Amino acid sequence: MGCSVSDLAPLVFEAVPVNYRRQRTVAQGLLDQSWPTDIRGGLSMVRLFEYFQLWDVLLEMNLSQTEYVHIWRLDGSGQFSSKSAYRAFFNGAIPFEHWRRLWKSWAPPKCKVFLWLATWNWCWTADRLAKRGLPHPSKCPLCDQEDEDVQHLLTTCVLSREFWFRILVSLGFSNKVPGQHELSFADWWMKAVKRAPKNTRKGLNSVIIMGAWVLWRHRNSCVFDGGQPCMNELLRIFREERHLWCMARARSLRALSQEQDGAFDNSLV
Repeated sequence: MGCSVSDLAPLVFEAVPVNYRRQRTVAQGLLDQSWPTDIRGGLSMVRLFEYFQLWDVLLEMNLSQTEYVHIWRLDGSGQFSSKSAYRAFFNGAIPFEHWRRLWKSWAPPKCKVFLWLATWNWCWTADRLAKRGLPHPSKCPLCDQEDEDVQHLLTTCVLSREFWFRILVSLGFSNKVPGQHELSFADWWMKAVKRAPKNTRKGLNSVIIMGAWVLWRHRNSCVFDGGQPCMNELLRIFREERHLWCMARARSLRALSQEQDGAFDNSLV
């Protein structure tokens, strides 16, 4: 019918006692068309019209003896689960491959948000500013050699690669330094962490997040504050950040530094 009895014949529905409505099922009422016996009181002309209208509709109904089975189409088992319902919210969403390495790592929220934006190329570097006709640096503020985008800034820039070399070699990860042909920061990040010994991955992950954040801060200092690209300044900021992160209980980072027997700090002087 597409509607309930109370919608189709409200006056007839009111003539049925409340206890009958609660106890009787639709199947019981349709059995041998016994539902009219539930009606109490006289029927006015309007109520009588609704009665005949309801009768015509119910005559066309046939109850099936087959038991209805609920099938949850969002799960292969056909059974409902909160997990499958939650996953359904993300149908059609764009997957973020690096989510665990980013959001499950130890790092301040502002650094995680920056890396998330950098992974999607959503940072306001020269390439994005140019597309929108906004003022932008003509070349990379750190190397002044190539056009700036966030992937270049974090991986292929000459100053950035030297910075990564200095901090990663000091930690014993000389084979994790990004090469000049690394076009994607996220891909290099993934390979570097995956190929590291398991007991050092969390610490290395924090180091890479911190290093990227330090490069971004230094870039902004050059663009907005009139600063000059300087490796010593980069390393100084990195040492300060590392000290603050360790004080804030970045245990994996602290353990990674301690394993090098002080070589970490000495090599960054």
